[in-house]
Amino acid sequence: MDQERIYILIKKYRDNTATVAEREELLKWYRENAYQDAEFPESEELAGEAILARLNRETKPAKPKPIFRWVAAAAAVLILGMAGLFITRMLTTDHENFPRRVAQSNIHPGGNKAILTLANGKKISLTDANNGQIANQNGIKVTKAANGQLVYTITGRENLSGASSGTELDAFNTIETPKGGQYQVVLPDGSKVWLNAYSSLKFPVSFVNHNERRVELAGEAYFEVSHNKELPFRVVTNRQTVEVLGTHFNVNAYTDDAVTKTTLLQGSVRVTAASKSTVLIPGQQAKLTNTLDVSEANTTEAVAWKNGYFNFDDEKLENIMRSVSRWYNVEVVFEDQSLKTETFGAVTTRFASITTLLKMMEQTGDARFSIQGNTITISKKK
Repeated sequence: MDQERIYILIKKYRDNTATVAEREELLKWYRENAYQDAEFPESEELAGEAILARLNRETKPAKPKPIFRWVAAAAAVLILGMAGLFITRMLTTDHENFPRRVAQSNIHPGGNKAILTLANGKKISLTDANNGQIANQNGIKVTKAANGQLVYTITGRENLSGASSGTELDAFNTIETPKGGQYQVVLPDGSKVWLNAYSSLKFPVSFVNHNERRVELAGEAYFEVSHNKELPFRVVTNRQTVEVLGTHFNVNAYTDDAVTKTTLLQGSVRVTAASKSTVLIPGQQAKLTNTLDVSEANTTEAVAWKNGYFNFDDEKLENIMRSVSRWYNVEVVFEDQSLKTETFGAVTTRFASITTLLKMMEQTGDARFSIQGNTITISKKK
């Protein structure tokens, strides 16, 4: 297909005037000529909406037209949206040299990896432990499930009154994910927690002897909290406290990030930092820097990691590479410091080769990526 024909098809796609046959023609070209190794998340339509929103911002100041939603086009939404985004750079980048610059890469995506520290100090590698029961702490059974879950189950209610075993019930466990790791925990109250890479969660073995369900988080986690109006659930980080009664929300509180973000998907939460407190409604995000501010959230982007993919929308390269470093367990070196603030948009599964993500970004900006061993070096295109 010649360049003029590609341009015409992309223009029609953006204007929502492309026929089904023209969409299929463009999709066929894209699959055969660009990003053949790209893998995409299951939620193609949601990811596609995020990319098309970016396209509309960059190319159409007016209100974007509705996105087609028929099932047959769901996969095409994501892939064709990316084709339109990348086409302006495809002829100028040194695409031919990309495979050579990353050919020696032995970098692999992360997976279900974590260390559990029990109340008595014993450490258990959840990466290596067999599925099934791995501990029993005074009537609380701890089980490693086959799907990457750590499940806490109350088995001995006669021991949970606190009358004779309060010391053990007040004990804490900690689960820590390394770089390149993630894990899911089901707490004794039924609340579910997804831990992102390089994060930790400290929590009581039981909530019985407490007047609150208090957990301590470092890093990032997504919470689905079981409703209990008598026992509020609180997530404490180094800079803030999030209080809920029963809800779904994400907390990004890495200590090496300048901003702590709390994003609410369902229910209601109160975020408290220093002397300021604010209540979020679904679709809002609290950002804590020197002040605590509330804005509308891109919830799809905020929880993309939990759903198994990267979703970066006009994100600074420094922030993107920090996420990449945590998930792929790599070092990142910027040869040109000015590239740190350049913004990029990309969507891909977190379980793809790292070259998939780097290729996408290289073809949409001024950054040039090279891999040597476990280090990604970023320089400016010449």
